[in-house]
Amino acid sequence: MSIPFSTFVVKVASRCNLNCDYCYMYNLEDRTYRNQPAVLTDEVARNAAGRIAAHAVAHDLGAVHFIMHGGEPLLAGKRRIARIATIVRELLALHHVQVRFSMQSNGMLIDDEWIELLADHAIRIGVSVDGPREVHDQHRLDHFGNGSFDRVIGAIDRLKSHPRGPEIFSNVLAVVDTDIDPETLLEFWDEIDVVGFDLSLPHANHLHPPPAPIETYRDWLIAFFDGWFDRNKANRHVRYFENMMRMMFGCQISTDNIGGKPVDVLVIETDGSLEPTDAFKCCFDGVTKLGANLATTALDELADNPLIEAFQNGSAGLCKTCQSCEARDICGGGYMPHRFGTDGSFDHPSVYCGALKPLVHHIHGRIKDSLPAQMQGIAA
Repeated sequence: MSIPFSTFVVKVASRCNLNCDYCYMYNLEDRTYRNQPAVLTDEVARNAAGRIAAHAVAHDLGAVHFIMHGGEPLLAGKRRIARIATIVRELLALHHVQVRFSMQSNGMLIDDEWIELLADHAIRIGVSVDGPREVHDQHRLDHFGNGSFDRVIGAIDRLKSHPRGPEIFSNVLAVVDTDIDPETLLEFWDEIDVVGFDLSLPHANHLHPPPAPIETYRDWLIAFFDGWFDRNKANRHVRYFENMMRMMFGCQISTDNIGGKPVDVLVIETDGSLEPTDAFKCCFDGVTKLGANLATTALDELADNPLIEAFQNGSAGLCKTCQSCEARDICGGGYMPHRFGTDGSFDHPSVYCGALKPLVHHIHGRIKDSLPAQMQGIAA
């Protein structure tokens, strides 16, 4: 195993109360969710905690990240979420392993009781919002075709105003829609006044292309970066850009969507199945099914699985085109699922290469130009 798993995306619920048109779980190529249990049971939570603890001890990991995911994780219910957090924290503590909890939610169910519960269990929460109403409600609809904007903005306002909200909330996530002007989205960010605003490209590949031309994403990402960079606000963070910038300054970062370092992420489904990242579901039906389960499989055994091995390899597993690219160690070939080709392999540059490579060069140039003259040679 090139790197031990330390980030676990755990499906506490396998259903969702929204029907987003770009959803990689339910509306792209994969249909295996139909056979998944709706929620994670206490038994599977204990099995997960046990396997994670054994893996952490074997690899001398002092801490792990446990991400509660879905579907919509809040559909698991308050008591279940509290039990899962307690089970995992107590079992890992027996092995002297610390756990950091977080959750990504669509915000539809957030109320004061949820905020209190999440704060009590130190579970940080991010909320998905794609921008102003006209953009958000174009994509993020409920199962009756109704927009979700009002309820999501209400959830964000509640998290900001609740006395314990700052303990758990500081970040929103938007899927890039090039139909919205980047400046309009930046103004929306100012309006909702949240510290972190992360971006996700629509999950796509060479077999199932993105909804807009690649050069459109290139121009959009560069414009959004410039608007954010030029504002130069200390309390405004875009993780997608900041990770690239940190890598340009030599920081060693392991992330699954950019960078050339080995990836430490593992998904645990509601039935205990062990899988690579969900984004692979944009490739073909059943792609993430490895035939491995917590009940019978130690985490180290996954090292021999070709898909897990390729996902963990980082830049060492990139195609020849990416290997020789000067942007390789920053973009890392992009997200592996986005490299899937019409030949059924991942031995390709990202379908977003035409956007990512210019973005990397642009960010590097902006950073270089911002440095004092005597330092610009260092950044050449």
